[in-house]
Amino acid sequence: MIEGNSIPGNKAGGKIFYGWWIVVVGNVMRTVFATFNYYGFSAFFNPLVEQFGWSRAALAGVLSLSRLEGGLMALPAGILFDKIGPRKMMYIGITLTGTGFILLSRTNSLVYFYAIFILFIQVGASFGMGGVAVDVAIANWFRKKRGRAMGFATMGLSFGGVLVTPLALFITQYGWRSALIVAGIITFFLGYPLAALVRHRPEPYGYLPDGDIPEEKLDNADKSGNGNSAQDEEVNFSPWQVLKVRAFYAIAFTFMARQLVSTSVAVFLIPFLQERGMSLAQAAVVLSVMALLGAPGRVIFGWLGDIFPKRYVMAGCFIFQTIGLVMFTHIPGTWGIVLFLILYAPTYAGVLPLIPAIQGEYFGRQWFGTIRGMMTPITLISGVVGPVFAGTVFDLTGSYKFAFTVFAFSLIVALLLILTAKRPETPV
Repeated sequence: MIEGNSIPGNKAGGKIFYGWWIVVVGNVMRTVFATFNYYGFSAFFNPLVEQFGWSRAALAGVLSLSRLEGGLMALPAGILFDKIGPRKMMYIGITLTGTGFILLSRTNSLVYFYAIFILFIQVGASFGMGGVAVDVAIANWFRKKRGRAMGFATMGLSFGGVLVTPLALFITQYGWRSALIVAGIITFFLGYPLAALVRHRPEPYGYLPDGDIPEEKLDNADKSGNGNSAQDEEVNFSPWQVLKVRAFYAIAFTFMARQLVSTSVAVFLIPFLQERGMSLAQAAVVLSVMALLGAPGRVIFGWLGDIFPKRYVMAGCFIFQTIGLVMFTHIPGTWGIVLFLILYAPTYAGVLPLIPAIQGEYFGRQWFGTIRGMMTPITLISGVVGPVFAGTVFDLTGSYKFAFTVFAFSLIVALLLILTAKRPETPV
């Protein structure tokens, strides 16, 4: 289905391939999402606990239930991404998320907080603010350069992490309620015009993936001499075919093991550092540095994944993540933080663009959103268990140390799983 009649401000054959503008959209959207949700929740965590006296496990439970909702919504959202296109879904997601932030600023009870966060912010994330909608478009606009395109698009998560430091200062100065109102306004102000730029697939606009020239537009020299790699046969698995492929499950369970760590560390890094004596502002600086160091990792490892087998690049990332997380957990003080930032930050970020990239390489782009939605429910276990587990460990022991040790073990599981994810044979 064609989304709109034209591409704004650009024509086929222009100097800048329009797919890169969609990458920019993904970058900015993820910056907003990460600033106020993915990383930003960590800055809101202790102020909420201190004001309302909720247990950490109870507050972390909202993340678990939101992951459950996200897993349940992933398949229908993925089907809609493929059927009606990501742009229309993004409009819905932006509306829900922006409204949710403003409503969340009126929180006076845990039940209200749960209801608004899950029904508005999380559903909004599933429909567009979380980045999957733009990933669907990028997976269709790129093939050979998919890894680096995903890498640039996910850099927004790093930029959002850097902005957590001014967010924490804003919360300290003006309060968490005012910060949530600002989050809603920014979501509306940036979200709608950015979503308007997104197009689902390149072919209706005279493009091929990666900006390759359609065969009928090539002159005779190009046809006889160099050929056109974009015309090479493309593999496309149907949703039913991937269920019979071992690599589908290996990638999905790798995502599950990895998500247990990435989301939990993002949420509990600031509380863990505060446990060790840092102020909110100081701990936010460490998180921002982690996010900043992750930015080049997203592009570098995405680029390496376009050159070398993606599963081996991901395996290398998991090795360094494990070492960095163990060092941070068991070596308190400056050295533990430095080793964590050097080893963990670039590689945990580097895996993220490779997950959709390897999915697109193995299973194609025709049903990308649907297949992504089929994988997501498998991650439910880690998404539900991770935050509550970490919060419960603190409530019982007064420390996050054991929880972070378990997270390191989960990375070893992810390493072993991704090594088994061999590229499947072309479906018959």
